[in-house]
Amino acid sequence: MKFALSPPRTPRQGRKPVAFVFVLAIVVIAAIIAVPVMRARANRPVVVSIDPPIGEPGGLLLIEGKNFGGQRGEGRVEFDGAAPTASSYISWADGRIELRVPLYAESSLVHVITEAGRSNARMFMSRALLPSASSGAGSRALGPSIESLSTDSGSIGSLVSIKGLNFGTNRGDSAVLFTWTGEAANQMSSADAGRGYVSPQDASGEYESWSDKELRVRVPDGAVTGGIAVQTAKGTSPVRYFQVSEGPGEKTYSTRRTYALSTFVTISRVQSSGQNSLYIWMPFPVETPSQRGVKALGRTMEPLLPDYRGLSAYRFVDLAPNTLSSLGQDHVVQIFGVETDVKADKVKPVPAPAPQLYETLVQPDGLVPAADPAVVALARTATGREKNHYLIARAALETLQATVRYDAGAVSESPIAALSAAKADSWDLAILYTAMLRAAGVPALPVAGILVDDSRRAWHHAWTEFYIYGFGWIPVDPALASGGSVGNFLPPFADRSRYFGNLDDRHIAFSRGLATVDRITPDGRTVAAARRYSFQNIFEEAAGSISAYTTFWSDVEITGVY
Repeated sequence: MKFALSPPRTPRQGRKPVAFVFVLAIVVIAAIIAVPVMRARANRPVVVSIDPPIGEPGGLLLIEGKNFGGQRGEGRVEFDGAAPTASSYISWADGRIELRVPLYAESSLVHVITEAGRSNARMFMSRALLPSASSGAGSRALGPSIESLSTDSGSIGSLVSIKGLNFGTNRGDSAVLFTWTGEAANQMSSADAGRGYVSPQDASGEYESWSDKELRVRVPDGAVTGGIAVQTAKGTSPVRYFQVSEGPGEKTYSTRRTYALSTFVTISRVQSSGQNSLYIWMPFPVETPSQRGVKALGRTMEPLLPDYRGLSAYRFVDLAPNTLSSLGQDHVVQIFGVETDVKADKVKPVPAPAPQLYETLVQPDGLVPAADPAVVALARTATGREKNHYLIARAALETLQATVRYDAGAVSESPIAALSAAKADSWDLAILYTAMLRAAGVPALPVAGILVDDSRRAWHHAWTEFYIYGFGWIPVDPALASGGSVGNFLPPFADRSRYFGNLDDRHIAFSRGLATVDRITPDGRTVAAARRYSFQNIFEEAAGSISAYTTFWSDVEITGVY
């Protein structure tokens, strides 16, 4: 028997030409695809400026930029996605377009569209939406007026000094108004509950100083290019133009819903031998860029303090033994869905001087255990050496989800106990996520409120917001993002990962951070409570000879959705 033996073959012998041809083919295909893409990007229209940025619908608008094309052809200008009629265009050149503003463009993002693609956006604001100056005899002498701004432009979080007259020595109920845009901005008049504007937030420390002749404020979340005005009890100043610089992404407000809601408290089984007082601190929805037009529709009694840090204080005097007393309040609020698109590579370090919230909202407080060793260790595990605050926030959520399981029935004594047990409800989960962010140097707030399901039932819930300089506040719902369920609430976002950075119009916030109030009386005995729809250190305070009583706090009742 004969065997013919072949010479031994070395590994991969004879395959190098085939591999080389394969790689070369991939390179050629990539080049074929990349060249048209790069060419299209190079030819995409770019809007450099629009003039005027504040004007009248029906007036002339000049758009300057590049790559518009020598003739309009199929090109068009869009105002919030809607193009004017052909007769609106006066001239069209490669770097300049002149047209009449359509009547519907009260507050619009302006784009130029050509065959090469869609341009960047510039904001056009109708002058009718800006606050009007006070009128009448003496208004020029008594009302506020702006003489100058330290800068005509700035990003979200940047500092603006406003010099002028008649601002008042103390702020009180006065405010600085920045133009706000959203679904309501082109549907409501400027006189309608201040909609169309957004003001700096006390909770974020955005009012840095206030005097009769100079104000120092931070550009608030939700502000867009438009105007700045100062509003006091004596009127509203003339508007000064202010341009909000482009940030590391876009934020939009949409899907508006209006809710009417009611809450009440009953007091019973009172035991008292003489004079007494009982104080009730009731929360109401907070005002934010996405939560607007908060109004009190009715109260069963006049509050001692109508609005103190987002709470109304009520006083019952000399409650008689074994009597039943009650307190109720009704509010209306508009809720907008929030969608964010952040380009992580465009998030920049915080410049100096940093906003105050970069000091206060990275510290532990009575609610957020940001300095707890277990929280600090977890934050370090999540973030490593990462410096980008947006990427830190994403990594912290992923680590928290891998460490602590969401369980709606898990009621722990503290967030740290929930972390140790590796399971938490939405209350503890939101606080733990906030604590991790603060430990990593990212300003963050826990938010308490409700979720409204399709049957109009309200469920107590908590979530988180974190802050990016130049962009503003970004919502995150750790419980829903983890795929968890809250009662019968059906999340509108089928993709649960969207609850990082986005929020639906079913979340109603009653507190952002811990609302801290002091005792009203020196000998007052206070009552705190967890897992309600508000974060606050005092809900009730009893003083005098009252020795015992029972209170019942209702859930939030949704009485209307519009």
